Amino acid sequence: MEPARDNLSELSIPDLLGGYAAILQELRDRNVVRTRNAPVGDYAEYLAARVYGGELVANSVKSYDLLAADGRRIQVKARAVGSDTRSGAIFSVFRSFDFDVAVLITFDSSSYALRLAREVTAADIEAAGRHSSHVNGHRVTITAGARLGIDVTPRFRAAISE
Repeated sequence: MEPARDNLSELSIPDLLGGYAAILQELRDRNVVRTRNAPVGDYAEYLAARVYGGELVANSVKSYDLLAADGRRIQVKARAVGSDTRSGAIFSVFRSFDFDVAVLITFDSSSYALRLAREVTAADIEAAGRHSSHVNGHRVTITAGARLGIDVTPRFRAAISE
């Protein structure tokens, strides 16, 4: 079901932001997101927990987001992308490699529809990333990430449909 978007252009900025806050709160109440930030990262972590089982760890844990049912430590990186996304756009920076695999996920920026999910070993992330002293971490472009590891998109699509 497509949500109604016809009247959004008629709303004031405070009304839009109020609606956005209410939607984020409802997503929190349903345990889909854990913060009140833009939901793409929390949504990706929620889906990863459904795909891999296990437990999401506290937001304060630095190196991984999910302790999977099989014991693997999983770092989740997500990005909303659209036709206007720069070719060199990156996932958020990897500052450590104390995880077993990363899941790199892209969503369509206009709808949050899943585009791609890749499972990549920490060693492959470290090898593919470019270290930047400016941000004190390894940068992995969305383009490079789409070629790494194994495609787990069907598993994530199934988790969305459940």
